[in-house]
Amino acid sequence: MPQTALFSEQTEQVIDLATWPRQSQYAMFKDFAAPHFSITTRIDVTAIMTAKQRNGASPFNAMLFCIMRAFNTVPELRTRLRNTDGRQTVIEHNIVHPSVTVPIENDRFAFCEIPYACEWSTFNSNCESAITEAKSQTELDEKTIDTDFWVFMSCIPWLDFTDMQHPLKGPDDCIPRLAWGKFVPHVTPQNQDGWEVAVNLTAHHALVDGIHMAKFFQHLQENCHRFS
Repeated sequence: MPQTALFSEQTEQVIDLATWPRQSQYAMFKDFAAPHFSITTRIDVTAIMTAKQRNGASPFNAMLFCIMRAFNTVPELRTRLRNTDGRQTVIEHNIVHPSVTVPIENDRFAFCEIPYACEWSTFNSNCESAITEAKSQTELDEKTIDTDFWVFMSCIPWLDFTDMQHPLKGPDDCIPRLAWGKFVPHVTPQNQDGWEVAVNLTAHHALVDGIHMAKFFQHLQENCHRFS
């Protein structure tokens, strides 16, 4: 776990399962052998590409910012399963942060943990610092193993995909996975030239339902439309 002041505002609360509105959904799916589900959709990123052309904004950092704003807007995507003294509980984080893959030499990748910030300038600065440090790694170093306030993410900029499956450690692996692909040209509903990207989200069904994924993608599209 990165032990820096940038994560000092991290808090969590235990959810009372007896009064939790999702208690029956949780009880239904928590013991499934394969409780994860995923949705892939396309997101218009024309505004992000316009910002790149206008002021040099990094499309990677900008997309990551829009994604994390959406994650932190949907409480269900901030919930996690915990095993405490042999008893499973559910907690909700006040904020979650991205752990992303970044390329290193010989077509390999390293993990990069970036503190989320709700202001673009701060988050962009955090990205630049963390990515520069991560690219100096020569081997995989899993710093997130003792914490769960993350979203595990990958960008696949070489491929415009239609679906994706993520590696998961087991049925109790409750940290969401997200991947986005290559920005590709498309024609907007206004019949103008634009850009879009495939985005895949995988989550644990004991914690997240389809409506929560739909809310996430709605917020993500709004964030991408507003980015400047």
